[in-house]
Amino acid sequence: MSITRDPGSHFIETPRGVFTSAGNWFHITTKGLEKYAPGLLKKHSMEKLIKRAEVWIRSADNIGILLFMLVLYYQGLFVAALVTLFFIPVWHINKSSFISIPLTAILTVTDKEVFVVLISVFVLSWMGITEQYLSVVTGIVIFCVLKFGWFRMLVEWLYSKTIDRTLLLNDRVLKMIILKYAIKEDIPVKEVDAMEKEILSLINQQKEVFNKYKNKKRK
Repeated sequence: MSITRDPGSHFIETPRGVFTSAGNWFHITTKGLEKYAPGLLKKHSMEKLIKRAEVWIRSADNIGILLFMLVLYYQGLFVAALVTLFFIPVWHINKSSFISIPLTAILTVTDKEVFVVLISVFVLSWMGITEQYLSVVTGIVIFCVLKFGWFRMLVEWLYSKTIDRTLLLNDRVLKMIILKYAIKEDIPVKEVDAMEKEILSLINQQKEVFNKYKNKKRK
């Protein structure tokens, strides 16, 4: 199995896709991308496309934190928790429908750790000053759960268990990123359905490898 990594790159490419330093799998290869969107990588590197996709993946965490903190400040703990727990699964599962290059630029700002942390510190400090200690403790817990992506990963796991024979959430995001940048550069994307089938094939190959490893480990 051939595994490659360019110097300075934050992902490793394998025959079944790419694995990033953030722990995300994308079931598409450089060769496959060139096949379906020829010339796109000459204008936008694989590194850039993957980083843009990861901004969207993390958007569920970052927007969830910001939404929780703002609603906590204005409406209180119960409403903030309820709204956030409803928003994140809905957004994370459906976010690929909203992908655009201008919105990607906006989400890049919310993806800055300092931006999210400063707002959270301000709100939680205010809760502490006003002696709303339950809100402070709960807010810290929810911040950690969302910031580390644990709730998002739970949503992904449940989605993969309930929805079969469809693209995984990460692959849906990267596919839309590819399409949007291809449209921007006026590059025709060949056979979108064929690209999806190839991604699904790589997903199935990855599952087979994982199952073989799991069965071997049990023995």
